[in-house]
Amino acid sequence: MFMNIDNCCSLAYLDCLKNFAIESESWHLRYPEAEGIPIEKKFMKLDIINSRTRHPILAGLAIGLLLQIHEKVGQHIFFPDINICGISIKDKHSPRNLHTDQKKDENYLKIVGLLNSDWKEEWGGGLICNGKSSYVKPTSFCIFDPSEEHATEEIFTDKKRFAIDFTVLRKI
Repeated sequence: MFMNIDNCCSLAYLDCLKNFAIESESWHLRYPEAEGIPIEKKFMKLDIINSRTRHPILAGLAIGLLLQIHEKVGQHIFFPDINICGISIKDKHSPRNLHTDQKKDENYLKIVGLLNSDWKEEWGGGLICNGKSSYVKPTSFCIFDPSEEHATEEIFTDKKRFAIDFTVLRKI
């Protein structure tokens, strides 16, 4: 399963969420989590919700964003309840990280979108999922099975690309 959903929210909402994230003092370099990965191959990540709320204001904004995505397309696809939510920062120096997030028999979906309201397609940074490439324009989100291999496409700029990702329970 792979869906690219356009116009899920306003550019102003993305800017607001990004600005609150930038001000956080909780960014870390723990991802990817596999053992033995050197720091040079890791990227900045901000955990918003991961078994508990880590940032109440960002969690509220993330839930608001997820509800907008759910209203646009998700009523029959997923439950609007966040299992995991985080924001990552990448640029042209960030290594690509082809990976899976869940086992095949788990019933989750991943939703990914950019927080940069001004991101241009020629800057790269789209999503590769199961070998297919997709540009994710601002206000658009990709929904896919996190057990499928996925990664960020190559980024061609030093500009920081902020992406939010949600893990939600799929409706059967």
